[in-house]
Amino acid sequence: MYIPILRAPLIIAMLAMLGTPVLAQSDSPTDEEMAQIVKNYADIGLAAFKDSADSAISLRTAVEDLLNNPSQDTLTAARDAWRAARIPFEQAEVLVLSAPGAAEWVDRVNAWPVKPSFIDYADGQSVAPPDSIIGSTSITIEGTQVDTSRISPELISGTLQHAGGDPSNIASGYHVIEFLLWGEDVSGAEEKDVDAGAGQRPFTDFDLENCTGGNCARRGEYLYGVVNLLIDDLNEMVGDWQVTGQARRSLIADPKTGVNRILQAMANLAYGDLAGTRLQKALLLHDPSAEIDQFSNASHVSYLLNARGLAVVYFGEYFSLGNDLIKGTSIADVLERIDPGLDEAFRTSLGLAMARLRMVVDYARDEEAFDLMIARDNERGNGLLQAAISSLIEQKDMIQTLADRLGVGPLQVDISPALDNPGSVGR
Repeated sequence: MYIPILRAPLIIAMLAMLGTPVLAQSDSPTDEEMAQIVKNYADIGLAAFKDSADSAISLRTAVEDLLNNPSQDTLTAARDAWRAARIPFEQAEVLVLSAPGAAEWVDRVNAWPVKPSFIDYADGQSVAPPDSIIGSTSITIEGTQVDTSRISPELISGTLQHAGGDPSNIASGYHVIEFLLWGEDVSGAEEKDVDAGAGQRPFTDFDLENCTGGNCARRGEYLYGVVNLLIDDLNEMVGDWQVTGQARRSLIADPKTGVNRILQAMANLAYGDLAGTRLQKALLLHDPSAEIDQFSNASHVSYLLNARGLAVVYFGEYFSLGNDLIKGTSIADVLERIDPGLDEAFRTSLGLAMARLRMVVDYARDEEAFDLMIARDNERGNGLLQAAISSLIEQKDMIQTLADRLGVGPLQVDISPALDNPGSVGR
């Protein structure tokens, strides 16, 4: 699937050219500007999560085709639909971080890494083990036998997700669907191609007449149930950004605090999530399990889309999947008026971060897959990732400066174990 993403030099040039004269003006944001920033941000949130929910519905249609007519073509189409569904969501992750109760919701929708053996067969196994969800109609959770003969969205969310209080028992969300569509990546370090380096689950794992891997009916039932659960969870977030929704109301109630939370979300995504958990941790562990999209081998694309989300928020512009432009007063607009030099500096910094992540994407696509880039002693791959990390750390620092200039600082930026205490990071 082609994902249109601007080339590195063009990103920097376009973002920098949008700047204005460098002399700062002694001015401050008006209350009306702050209110308009928050309103536009909420409108973007609503559009982005509608796109995410609609893309998940398209994914469900592709999964239905796979289950009704298992073939390599329908499996490929379902995988493509999963990749497409990630595009709006990854851009919207920054918006999630400003919403009340975000951590619990994200845990249902985007938790990782998934433990294959909890769900289905893993490396070295030909069928799902009897203590896995797919491998048995009854599993033991904290000494209690739980009937799993029918795998429903309710069973997944209410009983299987974090079964036994174990956060590594992930049973719902994008990455469970990813695992069910691709299977575990056991390609080894010799596979440089992205597709060859991804999981290689055969379509016959869903073929009731020519079943491989055992329990094909249950595997299909689980896949369909977890996709429906994802749609429900995304629609919940759509509701939160509606006019009467909790996320929108909590931001609009106090626009100054709302802008603080918006910038805080940007800083936490750039620093703790993207630079720390997703990139630096991968370099510390040198292990494919540290990839967010490890089964599809598409992590590099997700990371660039995360950074694009930062640009969406800063410039206050979002193009929906229906080609509608959601645009209003933005942080960039206000800074351009009150401190054009700082605005131009941030545009340049953001452009550099995106350009460096674009280089990671190009290298992972054209030279060697992302899981090889993070391998120990891979100087070129590690170097590209470290450059991106440095730019994202700078983004965090500059976002804190933006908050102070807008009069909404300080920000509460979460500590990142991978960046602030790397010795604590283990497998």
